[in-house]
Amino acid sequence: MNTKNNGCDLSVILPTYNESENIKILIEKLSVVLSDLDFEVIVVDDDSPDLTWQVAQNLGLLNSRIKTIRRLNKKGLSSAVMSGMMESSGKVIAVMDADMQHDENILPALYERVRGGHCDICIGSRAVKKGGYRNMTASRRFASNLAKYLAKIALRTIVKDPMSGFFVLSRDYYRNTMNRVNPSGFKILLEFIVRGDSPKLNEIGYVFKKRVFGKTKLNASITLEYLLALIDLRFGWFIPNRFVKFCIVGVSGSLVNFLCFAVAESQDIPVSISILIGAELGMVWSYFLNNLFTFSPFRYHGPRFFQGLFLYQLISLYGITIQLSVVSLVISRLPFVTSLYITLYLTYFVGVCFGAVANYFLHTYYTWNRLGFVLTRPTKVTTSNQY
Repeated sequence: MNTKNNGCDLSVILPTYNESENIKILIEKLSVVLSDLDFEVIVVDDDSPDLTWQVAQNLGLLNSRIKTIRRLNKKGLSSAVMSGMMESSGKVIAVMDADMQHDENILPALYERVRGGHCDICIGSRAVKKGGYRNMTASRRFASNLAKYLAKIALRTIVKDPMSGFFVLSRDYYRNTMNRVNPSGFKILLEFIVRGDSPKLNEIGYVFKKRVFGKTKLNASITLEYLLALIDLRFGWFIPNRFVKFCIVGVSGSLVNFLCFAVAESQDIPVSISILIGAELGMVWSYFLNNLFTFSPFRYHGPRFFQGLFLYQLISLYGITIQLSVVSLVISRLPFVTSLYITLYLTYFVGVCFGAVANYFLHTYYTWNRLGFVLTRPTKVTTSNQY
């Protein structure tokens, strides 16, 4: 087997999660279509409960072309792809799903386009000639098309199928772009296209096949992650993606606050008590979502969850104080703002913005990061290579 120093022709990266029924069949098919190339297959598995990693390891014992990376404490498609790329040796690198919905028969053509210098990235596309979908539901097709149009509008890319997870790129382009790619991004192809230096792109059509084994990973959380990824790719150079998540959680917390206040007040509970109930439940809601979603790498577990909740509420008071201070300062310097509802609301909005930014930095650097005696340490990435 080739080492990284001399390199093989093609490295095929297969990120997997619960694909034990598909992986053996796919690797057998790859062995046939790539028989004229010196290739390697790198299976990157996020510790699948169905033991996909074990199936791949056993295949590797019989075929030295197959490597397996079992990631014990790390999840995510893009980071899995990047882990595989870092372990690859090929002069050209391919990425495809392991669910057999991508057509492996066009891999040699994708490879030749890149290896021949015609492009930096060649994409397996469902939106060009000879491309399409097989037996895809109308709702799934609508969602896919909507995602494509959103990507084209937000990122101004000319790629016909920016949502593709099936592509090939040169090692030189990978090396020049790897340090700019967000490993937690949703669509790794978009990361390489947008963060690279005007790459030359080609697309080759293929028919997206119906899944035979296993279940689709598409759900509501995936949709949200995609929208956040677009925001990060478009505005991430000055608006951190985590801040966008923090604001989304903040808005939802405000809604919970209002609804709980309204319910409590409707039960003839005194207004002052209703306000406290709404504020407390709104903060608990926000803490839960921020712990689960916004700051997930630094998540609190077990008894420390409640320590984090106490710290979150304590630090949130500083943010509220800053918000009130900004509003009071504006009113004291510009008393006319209270004469009109629109100026008063605008002033309040400015205060909310200052409070949100202050809360974000306070929670980032204290609640979820810097207080080691309270914080759960960031999730450690443990990579196990089995050859």
